[in-house]
Amino acid sequence: MNQKSATGIIQQFRLDGKVSLVTGASRGIGLAMAEGLAGAGSELVIVGRELETLAPIAEQIAAETGRTVLPIQADVGNLTEIDALVAQTVETFGRIDVLVNNAGVNRRNPALDFTEVDWDFVTDINLKGAFFLAKACGNVMKEQKSGKVINTLSLTSAIGLPTSVAYTAAKGGLLQLTKLLAVEWAEHNIQVNGIAPGFIRTEMTAPAREDGRNEWILNRTPAYRWGEPEDLAGLTIFFASNASDFVTGQMVFVDGGFMAGSDWRRRS
Repeated sequence: MNQKSATGIIQQFRLDGKVSLVTGASRGIGLAMAEGLAGAGSELVIVGRELETLAPIAEQIAAETGRTVLPIQADVGNLTEIDALVAQTVETFGRIDVLVNNAGVNRRNPALDFTEVDWDFVTDINLKGAFFLAKACGNVMKEQKSGKVINTLSLTSAIGLPTSVAYTAAKGGLLQLTKLLAVEWAEHNIQVNGIAPGFIRTEMTAPAREDGRNEWILNRTPAYRWGEPEDLAGLTIFFASNASDFVTGQMVFVDGGFMAGSDWRRRS
């Protein structure tokens, strides 16, 4: 039996010498994931739509962690920009060890009123862009004979929530894509997993905290609170690290117990 000391096991979670690329990293969940990866030792590429927003974030993370942090402006719904950001990452660091496919958008409307424009906007970023960025990074990882892909999924990867038709379709598709890539890329020592946040306190969810949905969400969540972006950091580090080398094709909910009960209600 291969036995490791407690110190050796803990070291499996370190990311020293690795290079992580995180999309949608300028705020919320993506920012917390990026901070966690750099804190665990990874060099970092943060991707977003506005370089003026990313640049000070990169400087702050670098100052706090001592890691090299490269900000790249890119629209992951644009395949040309995907190729450019992967090329720039490889040119700068020589490798890509971890991809966090976190960039996501949502537009709400009942299914009967949903437009083609809104459908394409949501699915181009949440599903199409996620696949082609994974493909571009996967080719780099294949040559390295190692890599980690972490897809940000959703409660809607497993259940339907009203007025999020394109988002639900995209996140459900991304779950199946996670499983497919895990199967196809296992021979290249690339692990592909998904993190499914519950209701997390971000800009995107602000409207739900300010209307009648807030009470429903709290009553439906056994932890009886909204999640914080930092709640996602630990699992991200695990999936990015050597500790998860035999874990692939999985979706893990970070939801305060939301998916554990079919109709849980808090009782005073």
